[in-house]
Amino acid sequence: MLLSWLLLLSSIINGGSPPAAAVPAVVVYSEPVPDQWQLDGIELGDKTGEVTGIWGTPGKIVPDEWQSGCETWHYKEGRNVGFCGGAVSYVEVSAAAKKTNVDGKDIPMVKEELQLMLGKPDFEADDGWGVLRGEEALKVFVDDQGKLVSLDLFTDL
Repeated sequence: MLLSWLLLLSSIINGGSPPAAAVPAVVVYSEPVPDQWQLDGIELGDKTGEVTGIWGTPGKIVPDEWQSGCETWHYKEGRNVGFCGGAVSYVEVSAAAKKTNVDGKDIPMVKEELQLMLGKPDFEADDGWGVLRGEEALKVFVDDQGKLVSLDLFTDL
C-alpha cells in the first residue's frame, strides 16, 4: 500500500497522471439484511392462513395473557403460535415436542443440541439464552434447574 501512495505522490509531483495501479481502491461492503428465522416452518409476520396451511387447525385458541387483543393458538406436540393483528408475533416449541426445525434443519429438543446448532449466545438471562438475527430473537428457555422448557422465536424490540 505504501508503494501505491509513493507512486501516486511521485506522479503528482512530476506533473504526470498517476498510473492506474497507484490509485488506491476503496471497497465498500454493505451489511446484508439478515434473513428471518423460521421455526417449524413459521416466520414472524406470517398470516393466519399461512400458519393453518403449515400446521393445520389449532386444537385451542385463547386470548393472549400478556398482550391485549392478541391470541395464542395451541397445537399438539407442544407447539404454540401467538397472533397480534392477524400476524404471527411469536412461535414457541416446548421440550415436549421432542424435535424442532430451525431454518430447514431438524434438531432434537435437547439443550446441548440446540447449543450446537445455534452457536455462541448473543444474550443470556436467568431463564435461558438466545441468539439474534436482525430484530428477531431465538431463545432457549430453561427452568430453575437448567432443564429445557422451550425454544421461542420473537421480536427483540
